[in-house]
Amino acid sequence: MVRNIAVAVMTAVVLSATHAAAQTAPKTAHPAPRSVWPDEESPMKWAPRPTVAAITANDLRTRLYQLADDSMQGRRIGEIGDYKATTYIAAEFKRLGLKPGGDNGGYFQELDFGPLGFDSTSATLAVGGMPLERRRDWIPIAPTATNGASGSAALHDVPVVFAGRWGEQVPLDPASFRGKIAVFIAPETGGGRGRGAGGGAGGGATCPAGAGFPNQRGAADALALAAATTGRGGGGAGRGGGGVARDSRAATAGAAGVILVEDSIARNTANMAFGTRQAMKPELPSGGLPSATISAAAAAKLFGKSVDQLTPGMSGQSVSGSWNYEWHKSVTPGRNVIGILPGSNPALAGEYVLLSAHNDHIGVNPTAVDHDSLRAYNQVMRPQGANDRVSCPPTPLQQHLIDSMIRRARSIRPPRRDSINNGAEDDGSGTVILLEVVEKFASEHPHPARSLIFVSHTGEEAGLLGSAWFTSHPTIPLDSIVAANNMDMDSRGRTTDVKFGGPHSIQTLGSRRESKAFGDIIDSVNALSPAPMAIDRSWDVTANPSNRFCRSDQVNYVHHNVPVTYYSTGYYEDYHQVTDEPEYIDYNHGARVGQFMHDIMTALANRKDKPAIDGPDPTYPACR
Repeated sequence: MVRNIAVAVMTAVVLSATHAAAQTAPKTAHPAPRSVWPDEESPMKWAPRPTVAAITANDLRTRLYQLADDSMQGRRIGEIGDYKATTYIAAEFKRLGLKPGGDNGGYFQELDFGPLGFDSTSATLAVGGMPLERRRDWIPIAPTATNGASGSAALHDVPVVFAGRWGEQVPLDPASFRGKIAVFIAPETGGGRGRGAGGGAGGGATCPAGAGFPNQRGAADALALAAATTGRGGGGAGRGGGGVARDSRAATAGAAGVILVEDSIARNTANMAFGTRQAMKPELPSGGLPSATISAAAAAKLFGKSVDQLTPGMSGQSVSGSWNYEWHKSVTPGRNVIGILPGSNPALAGEYVLLSAHNDHIGVNPTAVDHDSLRAYNQVMRPQGANDRVSCPPTPLQQHLIDSMIRRARSIRPPRRDSINNGAEDDGSGTVILLEVVEKFASEHPHPARSLIFVSHTGEEAGLLGSAWFTSHPTIPLDSIVAANNMDMDSRGRTTDVKFGGPHSIQTLGSRRESKAFGDIIDSVNALSPAPMAIDRSWDVTANPSNRFCRSDQVNYVHHNVPVTYYSTGYYEDYHQVTDEPEYIDYNHGARVGQFMHDIMTALANRKDKPAIDGPDPTYPACR
């Protein structure tokens, strides 16, 4: 699930004081150490073994222990780990006989995704021929849609003129500023580039005396928490550039560039300015002015006096400078993996039933934490992992529970520090279920009447990028997709994880938003199943608790009016944590979800008529 949350780990970390369950995996010659957690149902390591046609728990283990291994480095889009993961998925598609469904006759569909930023080694700015020091004396301003900056500069001995404070209403005289660089004092709220990120929970935020944390394991709980916290705490200012209104006076006066003067340039601001970020290829605004920020000390060199002694119209030394805001495609590109199982009925084979899951996760954290201590803390304070924002310290009782869990963990095994977000459940689980469904269909003859298309999206965690790319650059006509099924986090869902959880639980969202018949088909399939799922529809409400429906790849199918259902077993304590590891997965539950998906796809693919489209239900969130 997509969520950009900074994971704060308190100094006193936590753990679980319940008795650990026995290992369910086969015993080896060297028994694994006792498990610490009740949901630690599998060993820390699992030797791969051949998979079979049926959808089985051990097949899911074999696949997931590879996909969520430390060697995959958290599978962040554009990085080597996710590149390796998509290589594995494509190899499985090929081995199982799927027809390539990507670009250029292959299984991959590459995104225009890669590093974006200024090159700190080549960017220069000089005053009167004397270079200023990057980061300390000056930084370039990245272009945005609102700040009026351009992405590049090639300045050669350009005169400068002081223009006053940025954002004032006094017009600039073209006779004084045309072809010159206008120098402004940056506004207090942060010049054109913005001055730092917005706040988090807000200083001084405290919890009600004696209160614990709401049980956010269900939709109603999430809505109740949202209602209780509305208007409390700081939302913070927006991040990044363009935090103030655009000042177009320099451009109107024909200036050749803009310089903003800050008191000093903070280290984190300088690091952000010269740090590259991974992004989709941007459409940079045209017609902007080369723009930079300098320190007050550098401005004194420029004008020969401090800025508080300047008046508009004063001239300074000439400046020269060169910098470029550039994007490159990653050498390990983000890529969707697409495979097709052609339909057996020539009259229906041009129509498709789609199954998807996302292959990426959130990568590696800059610092490591102790695995069991973090899990202890989250069991008490953050039962929904990164979804739970903690703004106050544990109560004495909560701290006692945490400490007790840590002591018990230490009595069983030593600390293990970790910084890799393996994403076993999110969405390693959906990915390996998808591969199991592929293997089962590939073994069946004849194949279903309609064609089946399997899409492993990348970049869900970076903003639903892979599904947006596929639906904007489809490799099959979108109107040929009769129904889409998207899985995200599908092998937990225990009673201790979610409200209404259990070994057969599944949450569905969106099944009747575009096509009521789609939802009816799902219910019919489940009613006729010898092992029906317990379908939880409590999240599928117009109030959209936790923005749930809008946070995974089904959104982009909705935007293109493709009927889509989102399937999940829900959030859990390890969500977006380094503790999201394969040993905590309920593989039997995942196998049941896989069989459910297989049966739904079979019913959709073999029906005489495709589900009727009713059109978007306007009472549900649009997710724009």
